[in-house]
Amino acid sequence: MRRPPAAVLVFLLAAGPAAAVEDEPVTLASLGLKGHAMFKNFSFFTDTPTDNRNFHNEGILLVEWSRRLAPWSDVKLELEARADDDDYARGITFQIPETSERRSVLSVKEAMLAVRRGPFEVMVGKQIFAWGTADAFNPTDTLNPYDYLDALDTEKLGIWSVAARATFGPTSVIFVVVPFFTPSRTPIVGSRWNPAPPSGGIVDDRQVPGRDIGNMQYAARLRTTVRGWDLSVSYYEGFDDLPEVRVQPQEVAPGVVVPRFTPVFPRIRVPGGDVSTTVGKFELHAEGAFRLVEENGRQDTFQWIAGLNYTFDDFKLRWLQQMIVVLEYARATALTTHRHSGIIETPGLGPGAFRDAPAGRITFKFSEDTQVKLTALLDLTRSAGHYAQAKVTHKLTDALHVEAGLDVMAGARGTFWGRFRDNDRFFFLARYYF
Repeated sequence: MRRPPAAVLVFLLAAGPAAAVEDEPVTLASLGLKGHAMFKNFSFFTDTPTDNRNFHNEGILLVEWSRRLAPWSDVKLELEARADDDDYARGITFQIPETSERRSVLSVKEAMLAVRRGPFEVMVGKQIFAWGTADAFNPTDTLNPYDYLDALDTEKLGIWSVAARATFGPTSVIFVVVPFFTPSRTPIVGSRWNPAPPSGGIVDDRQVPGRDIGNMQYAARLRTTVRGWDLSVSYYEGFDDLPEVRVQPQEVAPGVVVPRFTPVFPRIRVPGGDVSTTVGKFELHAEGAFRLVEENGRQDTFQWIAGLNYTFDDFKLRWLQQMIVVLEYARATALTTHRHSGIIETPGLGPGAFRDAPAGRITFKFSEDTQVKLTALLDLTRSAGHYAQAKVTHKLTDALHVEAGLDVMAGARGTFWGRFRDNDRFFFLARYYF
C-alpha cells in the first residue's frame, strides 16, 4: 500500500478541524486588505498665462495589504492606481529611485518588511517617515520628498531605504540610510502651477544626483519624554529634495550672451530638534533646524516654527461640540549667503511659504460627522501675500466621506502666493473606504 505524500497529510490535518466548525466568511479584512477609492474635482475660476484649462478631475484607488508573518516580522504593501484629465499620470513606470516628472498610472506607494528582536526593529523597503511636532510646516522632516504637481494638494513620496530603531521605555532612536536620492515632483511645464520661465534665456533639465556611493543620504532621530515634555533631536545629511537654480552666462553666437538656468539639488546637513508639552488645555510646540549647505546652495539658514493648540469644548450649545484653534509662526533666518555660487533667489515651493509666515487654523466640530475648517497663511517676505481655505467635511456613512471648499491666494506677482493668484478654485472630494 502506497503512503500518501507528506503534502496531502498536511492538508488533511489542516482541513479536519476546519470541517468541524462553521466556515467563517472571507472578508477583505480577514485577508489583510483595506483601502479607499477617491474622486477629486478642482474647478478654477480663471485661466492663467500658461494654462486655459479650468477643471481638473482625478480618480485614485489605493489598496493596502498588511500581514504579520511571524511574532517577530510584519509586511506592508500599498499599491495605487490613478488617472486624471490633465495628464499628471502617464504610462506605467517602476523606478528605484523614483525620478519621473509625472506620476505612474500604477505605482507602489509603500512596501516595507519589518523584523524585530526585543527592543530592536529593522525596516526595509519603500517607506514614508513623519518627523516634527508643528502643524503647518516641519523643518526637521527632511527625509521624504513631495509630489507638488498641484502646489496645494501635495503628498509625500516614499523613499527606498533601510531604517533601524531601538526603543527603551519612553526613549527611541532611529537611524535611516537612503542609498538613492529621490527628488520632489515639481509642477509640469505648461501647467497653471508652473509660471512661464524667464524669456531670453536657456532652461536646462534638472541635474539629479547619480547613484554614487558618495550621494547616499543618512538621518537619525532621538526621541524621549521627560516630566511631560516630548523632546527630540535629529540630523540629516543628503540632498534637498527641491532644486535651486544656478545661472551662468552662455554664448549662443559671437558677442551674444544669454543666461543659462540650471536646476541643481543642494547637498545639505540639517541638525534640528523639536519640543512639545501641554499646559491645561494648551498644547505648546516648537521646532527648528539648521539648513547648512555643502554644495550647490545659496544660503545657510535657520528655519523654525512655534505655536499652540487650544480646544474649546465647554460650549452650552447643542449644535457645536468643539472648536480647535491652532496658531503658529514660522521664520527662516539667513546665516550665510554663498555669493559666488551662481544660485539665484526664487520663491520656491513648500518650505518657501514659511520664510516669514504667521499661520492659523480654526476647526468647528458640529458633530462626529460634520466639521468646518478655516485655514489662513500669510507670507510677509518683502510684500504681503496670503493663502486661505474654507473646507467642509461630512461623513455620509462610516465608509463614504465627502469634503468641499475654496482655495484663495493673493499677493504681488513675484511673491510666493502672488504667482498663483490666478488659481483660486472650488474643490470637491469623495472618498469611499473598504
